[in-house]
Amino acid sequence: MNPAVSAGMAPDAGDKELPRILCVDDEPNLLAGLERTLFEGFDVTTATSGALGLEFVESEPPFAVIMSDMRMPGMDGAEFLARVRERSPNSTRILLTGQADTKSAIAAINHGAIFRYLCKPCPSDVLIPTLNEAVERHRSAVLERDMMETTLSGVVDSMTQVLGLIAPWASMRSATIQACVKQAAGTLGWPNAWIGNMAAALSHIGCVSVPSDIVQREMAGLPLNAEEREILDSHPEIAFKLLQAIPRLDPVAQVVRYQNQPAPVDADPDVVLGAELLRAASVLARELASQQPMARALEAVAELDPPVRQAVRQALRTVKLHSCNSTRRARVNDLVPGWVVAEDIKTRQGGLVLGAGRELTVTAIMALRNLLASDAIEEPLLVACPETDQSFPGA
Repeated sequence: MNPAVSAGMAPDAGDKELPRILCVDDEPNLLAGLERTLFEGFDVTTATSGALGLEFVESEPPFAVIMSDMRMPGMDGAEFLARVRERSPNSTRILLTGQADTKSAIAAINHGAIFRYLCKPCPSDVLIPTLNEAVERHRSAVLERDMMETTLSGVVDSMTQVLGLIAPWASMRSATIQACVKQAAGTLGWPNAWIGNMAAALSHIGCVSVPSDIVQREMAGLPLNAEEREILDSHPEIAFKLLQAIPRLDPVAQVVRYQNQPAPVDADPDVVLGAELLRAASVLARELASQQPMARALEAVAELDPPVRQAVRQALRTVKLHSCNSTRRARVNDLVPGWVVAEDIKTRQGGLVLGAGRELTVTAIMALRNLLASDAIEEPLLVACPETDQSFPGA
């Protein structure tokens, strides 16, 4: 077995699974002592450096608690736990310090969202209750995340459907952005990708307050005067004010707020990453809507000032929008969710409604029906079926 990593005694088959704990310290003897103290109540993994600890965080199943010594060569405990926060935000973080490191520990807590710091040597009657409390904190964080991803998704779906009915052009743009963000977030391995996905879906919800002709002209790439541009540019702040009123949706609201500008450097790491990804995906979607090839759209992302991190740019290179080969003309009332737009759908005035390659959703079809009823678009439309469904009504 690698001396830098070891696991505590595994529970019996009938026992409840023990919470996973990662302990990081450059002193092997101290790690061995922690294992002897904790093995009955925790599944303990140890690492002898911050770099090795990060490897385990990225390659192993999630840890409930990650505990690190402050003074270590190469990467100290404060820096290590700050990086852990980016990679495993739901893991509860604890810092072990000597008496001389108290000021540094307090600074680390304030800036790195560390749950608690303990002075070395830490007696077992203090350490074990602290770890149990940290485990409960982790469980609460996981439950809250699950609630965010399920319960709030219904709220988001309802809001996006309303956007599709009131401002269909804005809804189409946000749907393209969401497709880009979802794929890129998967490539990044972002643990809290739900924040980015929800923010992308709601990125244009503020457009409900923007006159539709301004939105249409911007989507079509037509110029706006200074007053119109100011009105349009206000939609992220309007969206933020709408969303922050929804309990537990604050990180999503913050990402939407900063979709056109960098988030504050002291913001939550999920907000910083989400805002970067949303800003880059918005540029990508805008360029693609203007009929630019993917290569040129990616160049536009690389030219952003201030720039987004390289990992985000690389993740967007993996994005593939839907495309199909079998196409035919279909009337709006015959459209089915899952079909794909094979040719840009535009208004009679030339504004882009839905770009080629976009998958039709229930909301998109409802929006198209409303546009048809107001004589804003013409039919039939050129669409394509996925390979698993090659039938069309009336074929």
